[in-house]
Amino acid sequence: MRGRSAVPFVASSSSEPVDALASARIHVSSADLGWPEVHVEVGENPSWDVHDLTVRAHYLALNTDPHALSFEAVVDGRRREITLAPGQLWFCPAGESFTHRVAAPSSFAIVTLEPEKVLRVLGEPEERELRRAYSVDSPQLEHLVRALSAEAERGGPSGAMFVDALATALAVQVAGTFAAKAAPALAARGGKLSRGALQRALELIDAELGEGLTVERMAGAAGLSAAHFARAFRRSVGVAPHQYVMRRRLERARQALEARDADILNIARRLGFADQAHLTRLFKREFGVTPGEYMRARAR
Repeated sequence: MRGRSAVPFVASSSSEPVDALASARIHVSSADLGWPEVHVEVGENPSWDVHDLTVRAHYLALNTDPHALSFEAVVDGRRREITLAPGQLWFCPAGESFTHRVAAPSSFAIVTLEPEKVLRVLGEPEERELRRAYSVDSPQLEHLVRALSAEAERGGPSGAMFVDALATALAVQVAGTFAAKAAPALAARGGKLSRGALQRALELIDAELGEGLTVERMAGAAGLSAAHFARAFRRSVGVAPHQYVMRRRLERARQALEARDADILNIARRLGFADQAHLTRLFKREFGVTPGEYMRARAR
């Protein structure tokens, strides 16, 4: 029986939820089991082609096929051919965007882990950051992903303490496997961006609001990995990078609508919105009126 994925995918450019596994068959899911900090799904997908996608939690995907899976990924702005052998994983930190093109069918087990779970075991989280990784060969991680999958498939009979123990062990393995020393672009206290790093990121955002601005590009301007930049940016500004970018786009759109010859469709295209309807929906959510209503009110 086909289920619907509950993995919290969002589009990096708009923060809109995305049903990225709409074509997949989800055979096992912990969505209805009430697990608070960890989620697991097991399924198969005929193909996968996603661009600039983000997950709100740390994301582990295990190749459960008996055959190797090859696919194309964009890494540091370049296209790379990735191969996952049977039992190998790939990992993406929360908030980091990725682009994948998987042409072949695949079988998978996915685990998402809330960032707070990993932060509690990192020890000195301000000094370390999680890095994306492919073709990870880790018997411990594979065992934990399969154990969580088996528990979900049986309906969680072992109880909350057992699941929490597995999730904690997974967090320890994630921290030990994917954490690296942080770059020196952070302020001395609080894990915020240094003044220079923040300024460079904000200048890039304002200069390229209408472009395909990714977290990786902003992070590059600040001298950090995407995952650590997203965390430090939120601490510095109060919102996630994609939320800040969207607010700036909406504010720029409002300013553009004040021109006598303003054209809503042209403004939407120029500022990186998918279409006029996309701009209209987000504009009303932010300001309480549609762009057309805002223009008419200004003209009175």
